[in-house]
Amino acid sequence: MDMGLNVRPADILVPNWMIGKPAAFDLTVVSQLNSTTLQLNEAGARSGSAAGKAEVRKHNANDAKCTELGWVFIPLVVETYGCWGVEAQGSISRLAARLALQLQCSKSKAITSIYQRLNLTLVHCNARALLPVLGFSIQWARAENVVS
Repeated sequence: MDMGLNVRPADILVPNWMIGKPAAFDLTVVSQLNSTTLQLNEAGARSGSAAGKAEVRKHNANDAKCTELGWVFIPLVVETYGCWGVEAQGSISRLAARLALQLQCSKSKAITSIYQRLNLTLVHCNARALLPVLGFSIQWARAENVVS
């Protein structure tokens, strides 16, 4: 989706997301512990503030291009400890409502399932990033290789 400008406003493009418009989802994980974020957040005192700042930064970088293409831009930002940005929470809620209708379950059950899966994936990725730094080698077991 380069369009000749090295601009990639979406990791995921979802057709017909809102009022017939496609949504350009940009996935971002931010650490509330990096030096820039700590200074901006007064020592990271408020959960979600790093995600909020990343949402603003992503909008500044991508809104114009998405508007030009007729897309709705939605940053899906999560902090490394699992706090989701406001826009991500709204989009996950909207997705859960659609999932609940399709699976014929409650919206709360759908939203819980989505967050559990997303947060498990985040923990897995954090572990993959941290273990080598701590001197551990990574060898993930595959289901077919596990002996019960």
